[in-house]
Amino acid sequence: MSRCPLAHVPLAPKPPVTSSCDRKVVFEVALSAEGGSVQLIMRQRDRDDQEYIAIDEDCEVVILLRGDQLYLSKEFDAITMKNDFKFFYGGGAYGEYDPKTGRYRSFAFHARYNKGGKVGTTHGFNINVDLWQPGGKPEWIPLTIDPDIKNPPPYISL
Repeated sequence: MSRCPLAHVPLAPKPPVTSSCDRKVVFEVALSAEGGSVQLIMRQRDRDDQEYIAIDEDCEVVILLRGDQLYLSKEFDAITMKNDFKFFYGGGAYGEYDPKTGRYRSFAFHARYNKGGKVGTTHGFNINVDLWQPGGKPEWIPLTIDPDIKNPPPYISL
């Protein structure tokens, strides 16, 4: 068991790049049940075997929550970093509002490419969510999901 507190450093309030980002990187997060166990599925869209976000140019990153039970946290920032990466990430905006729950399902922010950075550099971040637990006494359970951003990503041969 870790005795270190989780780091929750906010994104920069303004985007780290001044030019428009034409590229969009979509990262989907879902829970599923298979074979009697719950699985957390985190994938960058169009890269089925990749459980991290690859930043290979300045872009907009969109985090999408899938399923009927995951929503972005109502109490905490949707995305927080594990260190001060304000030079690389900022300018966040919520999306996909669900009026029935009063909660959001997506969050977008801008990312600056780590030009000249060591290939495979990992920037840890948190996705802060609330898990809807329906039943006799429905309740929201806060969770922090812990994926990584690789900026720049490792070289992948095709």
